[in-house]
Amino acid sequence: MDQVLKLRSIAFGAVLVLVAGCTALPPAAAPGATPGIRPVPANTAPLPVDATGTAAPSPALSNPASSSPASSSPASSSPASSSPATPGSPSAAATPTAAPSAAATSTADATPPKDTRSGRQLDQPYVVNGIVVVSKKHPISKRYQRKHPGKYGLEKEVAAALAELTAAAKQDGVKVLVRSGYRSYAEQDKILKRKIVEYGSEKMARRYNAEPGKSEHQTGLAVDLWDGVTWGLGVRNTKVGKWLWKHAREYGFILRYPPGKEKITGYAYEPWHFRYIGVEDSLTFNPNSKLTLEEYLGIG
Repeated sequence: MDQVLKLRSIAFGAVLVLVAGCTALPPAAAPGATPGIRPVPANTAPLPVDATGTAAPSPALSNPASSSPASSSPASSSPASSSPATPGSPSAAATPTAAPSAAATSTADATPPKDTRSGRQLDQPYVVNGIVVVSKKHPISKRYQRKHPGKYGLEKEVAAALAELTAAAKQDGVKVLVRSGYRSYAEQDKILKRKIVEYGSEKMARRYNAEPGKSEHQTGLAVDLWDGVTWGLGVRNTKVGKWLWKHAREYGFILRYPPGKEKITGYAYEPWHFRYIGVEDSLTFNPNSKLTLEEYLGIG
């Protein structure tokens, strides 16, 4: 019996020793550690440090919402938003290279040359982006010569385009006729003088009739079109007038003097007067467009 009691006492003491061993005291704080901050495990690599001595955040711990493709793309990074360079490493922003400005180039290309012609220089027309401009502000002399006169006295290229236009109109049941093509300097002078008498007002006559040297007809690039019956402003209400304003652009022609643009063109609305500028340029004009050549070329 005494031996049994001794064995129980020994076993009880052993249990007390095991229980006491399972109660761990908190480890002593590392020197310099801030209370309340979880210490970095000994086997964790230190975070990179930037130029200011501040630990940069780990990519795996950064906020995904603050790292969008747009802001992380090299093309969209600016010197102000990019991370500071590590001391001792060369900085890409240290020697910036000035890239050419696309806006500056396009602005220079869009600026038309000034018309400084005078004297014998007026034998040649004012040209902007390959397009001849003849108007009250940009005259030509009586010595101006067409290059390749064709039907109706028009330049051959213009006459060919006009033939295509009239054929297309015919397919749509519209008969387009030519009322006036090329006019010489002398002929334009006679027309203006006659119109001044007919109108009884020189000011009114000049709204629709150019002085010699200031008429597009002298270049062989312009033509007056109608249906053979209705003339004047009434052309706008005819099948011909409506068809031309909508479709002439498809063949290289534009309505040269649209309504409401007299202050820009120098001439009143003429629904019959069409100017050839080539399909490449004319197709940039919308059907029934009120855009003027001056506005298109940036000289309006």
